[in-house]
Amino acid sequence: MASEHVSRRVFLKGASIGTVGAVAAGAVRACQAAGENAGRLAALGGTPVRTSPFPAWPPASEEVEQSLVSAFRSGKWSRTFSGGQVATFEKRFAELVGAAHCLATGSGTQALHTALHSVGVGAGDEVLVAPCTFIATVQAILMCNALPVFVDVDIDTYQMDPGSIEPLINSHTRAVEPVHIGGLPCDMERIMAIARKHGLKVVEDAAQAVLAEFRGKKCGTFGDLGCFSFQTSKVIACGEGGAIVGNDSELMEKCYAFHNMGLSAKNQSVGIGTKYRMHELEAALLNPQLATLAEQTRTRNKNAAHLAQRLAEIPGIVPQKLHEGVTQGAYYIYGFRYQKEHFNDAPKEKFLKALRAEKIPFTTMYFDQLNRQPFIDKALSLPVFQQVYSKERLNRYREQNHCPRNDQLSAEGVWLPQYVFLGDTGDMDDIVEAVAKIAANKDQLASL
Repeated sequence: MASEHVSRRVFLKGASIGTVGAVAAGAVRACQAAGENAGRLAALGGTPVRTSPFPAWPPASEEVEQSLVSAFRSGKWSRTFSGGQVATFEKRFAELVGAAHCLATGSGTQALHTALHSVGVGAGDEVLVAPCTFIATVQAILMCNALPVFVDVDIDTYQMDPGSIEPLINSHTRAVEPVHIGGLPCDMERIMAIARKHGLKVVEDAAQAVLAEFRGKKCGTFGDLGCFSFQTSKVIACGEGGAIVGNDSELMEKCYAFHNMGLSAKNQSVGIGTKYRMHELEAALLNPQLATLAEQTRTRNKNAAHLAQRLAEIPGIVPQKLHEGVTQGAYYIYGFRYQKEHFNDAPKEKFLKALRAEKIPFTTMYFDQLNRQPFIDKALSLPVFQQVYSKERLNRYREQNHCPRNDQLSAEGVWLPQYVFLGDTGDMDDIVEAVAKIAANKDQLASL
């Protein structure tokens, strides 16, 4: 019969999956039609679902190459203060996200440290932050000799739970650092309302959220300052690199001086500072990418919506949800939760081993339970923390440092990288097929 020769991808693209069970059963039939080993997990010798690579990243395009060569040949590799690649990038990026000002830095970590310092975070202060993030978000707080106070996540969106913020606020709380994890916006309306009520500064960690929007407004422009990253894996990339955006010119001047060895834009010494400047070669890599970013963002959103709809029909796979009010995601990474009880209680590590063998890329970074990591205690043991914070206060801090929903998220969470979403819906169907194949053959996970 002709139906016996239908490809796995055609099956999954054409099937109307009315029930969860039909997904797994359909995947089995499609796999059997494709070959005798297709019903066997690739990790056990079967045929992988994916046979071709996903789109390459970072984008080594001709335009990027020409821009870099031009900057290289100019002989001006450090930041120039009269025009140049960095100044051009700052102007264009500010316009892109709808901010009055942009300051480029050498990394997203540098941007966060500069921003927190500039809003006044210092020794003795506390900053509210979610534990589902990259370590740099927390390290930037510690670099200011302040305490990172962890706000538990919303289990559906993975973002900071606004409902958990106020019980953690006290007289030492200086700022809130919401993280748009995965490039999907936090509920910034509620967070900003709480911050205004308590007189707190807001520094957005929008490292992963370039062009993400909440109610039509770009992430990074809600708070006092917003910080971005252009590290190699990000949706625009230059190896490292970061940026701060804001609308308060006086506050941005403080950022400028801190990132420029304490020197103002008029080259006057106004305080202590670092050397966190972006250089011309980094900006030369970034500038051409701004032209393609909007279209790539639309592609990521379209593919992510397709994938979420299909994955949700597989038992035990729970896609990351968007807050009501999200009008666009950046989809730097895309999350779903693996519920092992639907997979014969097979540990997540076995599911991931099977997924890797089917040639589907993933990461579990950001599910590291940062509030439980030993670097926190090591920082608190440093002389400066011992001098600033009493033993009683540090003990209370350790005792309250619990985030049970984030613990659950860390146990169940899986991320897919942003570059897989630069393909088409057929690529998304490959991901669905791989997960459905594992679900249909869950008995085999015990052998991994």
